[in-house]
Amino acid sequence: MNKKLVILSLILLLILIGIFIYQKKKQSVKKIHYHAGFQVYVDNKLQDFSGIKYMSIKPCGEEEEGSEENEQIEKAHLHDKVEDVVHVEAEGAKWKDLFTNINYKIKPNKNLTGYVNGKKIENILEYPIKSYDSIIIFSGNVDEKLIKNAVTRKKIMDVEKKSEAC
Repeated sequence: MNKKLVILSLILLLILIGIFIYQKKKQSVKKIHYHAGFQVYVDNKLQDFSGIKYMSIKPCGEEEEGSEENEQIEKAHLHDKVEDVVHVEAEGAKWKDLFTNINYKIKPNKNLTGYVNGKKIENILEYPIKSYDSIIIFSGNVDEKLIKNAVTRKKIMDVEKKSEAC
């Protein structure tokens, strides 16, 4: 009888330890959700990403299973017909992820020049998306006067306020 009680106590202890570890892991998963601004110019013509074909459409509050495709989409996507503010909800997002997810092909035969917050950056598509950054990508010709038209932090914050309702 004593032996059964000890075994049962050990099993119960192991179950409690397992629950404790699971809860700790669950708490340590950091919720990621931030925004950045972007513009793409092809031969100095601003590209329009406001079309529905570029938008991520997921009903409010709907949780999706963690498939590889969903994880990729969470890295960088657009919402609500806002063409110049990217939403990031997964770690490791780079600018190439946004263009992959919205199915926009940047022509490899064109010269690509990128600016982050007004500073020229090499290999812009590999650059990480950071909260409140504002990037401009020029494909082909570059008119640096257009940098003054970059998405502002205020615009990004206004978009955040509007999309918080969901």
